[in-house]
Parts: sequence; C-alpha cells; structure tokens
Amino acid sequence: MRQLKKWKCAVCGEEIIEGQVFTFYSKGPVHWECLERELSGKVYKDADLAALLRLDHFLHEGIVLAKELEYLAQGEVAKERIREIRKQLEVLAAKLTNEITSK
Repeated sequence: MRQLKKWKCAVCGEEIIEGQVFTFYSKGPVHWECLERELSGKVYKDADLAALLRLDHFLHEGIVLAKELEYLAQGEVAKERIREIRKQLEVLAAKLTNEITSK
C-alpha cells in the first residue's frame, strides 16, 4: 500500500491529504475550498477571475484523477504516460494559480 502525502492548509490549518483537491500558492498548501473562500470577494466582483478559478479547479481535479490512474495502471508505459500528463497539468495549474492569487 502506498503512503499518502500530507500537508497543513495555510488558510484553515487542517490537514490536506493527497487525493484531495488542493493547490499551492504564496502562503503554502491550501484546500481548494479554502482558496475559493479566500478569493470569493474578488470572484463575485470579477467574472473573468471567476472563470479562471473554475478552470484552475478543473486542472486540479485532473491532477487528482491522474494520480489515481497512475496507481491503477499496471504497465510501465501507461504509468509513464499518465505521469507525463499529470506533470503537464501540474505546471499549468501552478501557473494559473499564481496568476489568479496575485491579482
């Protein structure tokens, strides 16, 4: 059985467990719901920011799914391809999170 990584949420202080939807930003790791709550004042005033935030959430859900599929895949070729895609999603998500949280 694999060991799940854990972090402490920079907003609520509760534990984040690998497999949950979360991200990293300038303050550290954060539950997705905590990030949305923190940015809600900006989101409801700015439709563009709200759209970008939803897209970022989608990317993070993709990362979680890719990790699950990487674990489920049996062949090394499939595992490596899933890993490559997950890493691409992580790069896109990190850039978008930084863009959103720096506004």
